[in-house]
Amino acid sequence: MTQLLSGGNHSANDNSEVPGSFDVVVFDHDGVLVDSEILAMEILADMASAHGAPTTVQQAVDTFLGTSIDHVLEYIRLQGGQIDDAVFIETFHDTLFTAFRDRLQPVPGMGSLLDQLQAHQLVNVVASSGTSQRVELGLECSGLAPYFDSSRITTRDHVSRGKPAPDIFLAAAVKAATDPARCIVIEDSPHGITAARRAGMRVIGLSHRTPAQRLIGADWVVTDTAAIQSLLLGNTGSETTASI
Repeated sequence: MTQLLSGGNHSANDNSEVPGSFDVVVFDHDGVLVDSEILAMEILADMASAHGAPTTVQQAVDTFLGTSIDHVLEYIRLQGGQIDDAVFIETFHDTLFTAFRDRLQPVPGMGSLLDQLQAHQLVNVVASSGTSQRVELGLECSGLAPYFDSSRITTRDHVSRGKPAPDIFLAAAVKAATDPARCIVIEDSPHGITAARRAGMRVIGLSHRTPAQRLIGADWVVTDTAAIQSLLLGNTGSETTASI
């Protein structure tokens, strides 16, 4: 059963505002399009610990999920760790990209969801705190690259501030030539939800790996892509229940 949790000012059982009230669906990359978060958190926990900031995988999830690499570097320094930024970033990306090539999969049902959104002539874009190289490789390794050409991808490389600042989402709206109020975001982290709200966009929180309770700042929280399709397209194939 798909669980739909209420958040913000919207009722979990009333999705009448959603169909027809937006033009662009904005997808986060890690943890939303591709099931990469667990890979990244394992690597960051190991690397932070090795640099003098002991960190478990769960602590990495709680602290780093949905943020930029700059946030990770700051965290390590605040914990008293010693770090060379350039070397750390290069090592992290090399290790992560190897994991992408070996193990990365799309989030279950994502290809089908994108097909349905395209069939309804909706514009799908990516807005990620990751680098362009990371996002492009993730889409390629997961088989989702055909859904997004470069004009539909906005990353940390395109703005001065990453999430939770709104810059990435605002830049994505500019690229799509769309008012931010006409965008709806799919996110899986509190930082991403905060960024989307600061950009003036509504948000669906996807609780694939992130606990639903951490996403209650979103307008809606769902557990799978079938529930996203139900919200966005008004389908009734997935049973929903209100809960929090």
